[in-house]
Amino acid sequence: MLLVRLAVAACVLLVVTACGARSAATDDVSLSLRTASPTAAAERSDYRSSEEQAGTPLGNGVTLMVSAPRSFTPTDTAYPRAARAVVFDMVIENGGNTVYRPAQLSFVAMVDGAEAEQVIDSTQGYTGVVGAIDEVLPNQELRFAVAFGVPVEPSLVQVEVRPDTVRTDAIPIYDGTT
Repeated sequence: MLLVRLAVAACVLLVVTACGARSAATDDVSLSLRTASPTAAAERSDYRSSEEQAGTPLGNGVTLMVSAPRSFTPTDTAYPRAARAVVFDMVIENGGNTVYRPAQLSFVAMVDGAEAEQVIDSTQGYTGVVGAIDEVLPNQELRFAVAFGVPVEPSLVQVEVRPDTVRTDAIPIYDGTT
C-alpha cells in the first residue's frame, strides 16, 4: 500500500513539474513571439515597405502590404506536403488608434481555379498568419510570411484576404502567374 501511495505521489509530482515547465517554456516562446521582429522568412526577403507602396487598406487605419511571390521547395517537415510553394511576405502597418490582431486575417488562394492549401514550413520560417500572434499596436508594424502549395509548372495564382471575422467580403491582394 505504501508503494502504491509513493508511486501515485511521484506521478502527481511529475505531472505538476511538467506542467510548470511547459508553462514556463510557453511563456518564453510567447514572449519571444511578442518581442520578435520579422520572421526569418521576412528577414530574408528583399521586400521592404516604402512610401511609394500604398498597400491594401483593411479598415480602421490598418494597411497590408504584400510582396511579389517567391517560389520555394518545402522541406519534409512542411504541412501539407507540396512539391512547390510560393510565399508572400506580408507587412501589417497599424496607422489606426486601436490594437489590430492579425489572427483575425484569413487568406484564400486559388491556383488555376482550384483552392490552394496554405503551407506551413516552420523550418524555413513560413508560419503563416498562425505564427503572427502578436498584436499590432497603433503606429507599429508586423511582418510575417504566408505560403501556398502550387503545381511545379507555372500557374495562375489569385490570393484574397478577409481582414476579420465580421467582414464577409474578400479583398484581392495578388493575381498573377507564378
